[in-house]
Amino acid sequence: MMSSACIASTIFCITCLLCALNSSLAFSSRASSSIITSWSSSVAHVIEHIVSPPPLQVTPLNELTNTRIPGPDGVDILAYTATNNDDGKNTIILLHEFFGLNPSIVEKAELLAKDLGCTVIAPDTFRGTVTDFVPKAIWLALTTPQERVNDDLDAVCRFLGCNTDSAKKLAVVGFCYGGGKAIRYTTQRKHDAATIVFYGSPVTDVNELQRLNAPVCGIFGNQDAQFSSSLLDNFQSSLNDAGVDNDIRVYSGVGHAFWKDVSQIERGDQPQTDAYNQCTTFLREFFSSSTMRVDDTIKEASATSSTTVKSRFLDSLDRPYDLNQGSKERTGLLNDLIQNGDSIQQPGSLESFMPVAPGRWRVIYAPHMTTMSGLAGGEFSVQYDLNDDGTIVSHAKCNFPFYKGFLSVSGSFGSVNNEVCRVDFDEAWIKASNHENDEPYPNIQSVPDSILKSLIRKLGKAAFIEPFAVFPISFLDSETIVFDFELLGTRICARKE
Repeated sequence: MMSSACIASTIFCITCLLCALNSSLAFSSRASSSIITSWSSSVAHVIEHIVSPPPLQVTPLNELTNTRIPGPDGVDILAYTATNNDDGKNTIILLHEFFGLNPSIVEKAELLAKDLGCTVIAPDTFRGTVTDFVPKAIWLALTTPQERVNDDLDAVCRFLGCNTDSAKKLAVVGFCYGGGKAIRYTTQRKHDAATIVFYGSPVTDVNELQRLNAPVCGIFGNQDAQFSSSLLDNFQSSLNDAGVDNDIRVYSGVGHAFWKDVSQIERGDQPQTDAYNQCTTFLREFFSSSTMRVDDTIKEASATSSTTVKSRFLDSLDRPYDLNQGSKERTGLLNDLIQNGDSIQQPGSLESFMPVAPGRWRVIYAPHMTTMSGLAGGEFSVQYDLNDDGTIVSHAKCNFPFYKGFLSVSGSFGSVNNEVCRVDFDEAWIKASNHENDEPYPNIQSVPDSILKSLIRKLGKAAFIEPFAVFPISFLDSETIVFDFELLGTRICARKE
């Protein structure tokens, strides 16, 4: 008779494999800390907006926007575009505050486009939601993951041609929630874009700021309860330590969100007009000068080579064909590969994917996997065998105190659209083994009949749900794939043997 320990370990191992195969568990103590910090900051935010409510007008997005951008998951991103230029070389992405895209942001986009002679595009990062109710706005800000915003902004950049035209200069400007998203986008993905943070959450990690190859402008009020003077001092000193040119100013007598609308600039209100002039002077200087720091010219030049970008990531790994521990450096290099690497176009389509798919692929980087296995006191490795007929067999080799052996699944793979693939598993089985060189059962038919076999098959079928089946592909070439698990905003990289 099967023991309860065996059943428990079996269920755990199925969970582990699904997490491994589907990139389905994103654990991060930093994320937990970030949520606590965000909630603390939000208390101050609520008080600020109750004391000084914004003159906000909520307008349906289909009436407010004039641009549709193909999104990373097949859903269009709505945006408002203002333009007043001839060559289209200078572009601003303007990110709204936590109320969502609204007429105030549209008016600011028009003003910046007119005064700077550039294109300004303001995307909806909440994907269809706007509000004037502060608690709902805070909820939207807390539940909109940076990774999803980054993916949407990557789509905006592709739409603007920023990835293919080296002469284009891009600045990312954000207000409040949008300011925090702006500097995280430029530090995590778009290192050569200038950043302007209007009273948004700053980044103070020097290692993250060192990725930037363009200047940063910060605009804050000294009565803003969200950001202490020590935090803002730390922000500026961290930028200096990272070698990033910056212009950080704190204006007296005002609190959070002190530039509420364009009419303040038209009347010459202070310090709003001074803050606006700081912003536009910074942008004019950036658009008319080099985007690179002098000491980073060589680094940036090498990063523009897609081959170098890929080799830098692969060279950072300890094990070229096995799962590696996560690190900030490796995650940054993986993001560089996605942003600047030479990926096959339309990687989710069968026409693009099938010529390179057949063969054995091994997971080489997925930080949440190594974190989870470490918490369980063990480790596992994952491989995928993809076949010409569209079938897939995957094996996870598990080495845990309570279970050693293999957990396997099989099914089929195909295309959802040009950017998204899907995998449908329909069988699951295990093989316990203490032998280092043992091999898994190759298929369900080779597994001896038993109660355990039946149980595993039933548990597997119950676990194969729709959210675990769909995977947008961020990067693909003949030997490397990076795909997303959108349910939890995670990524996984695999390499072909």
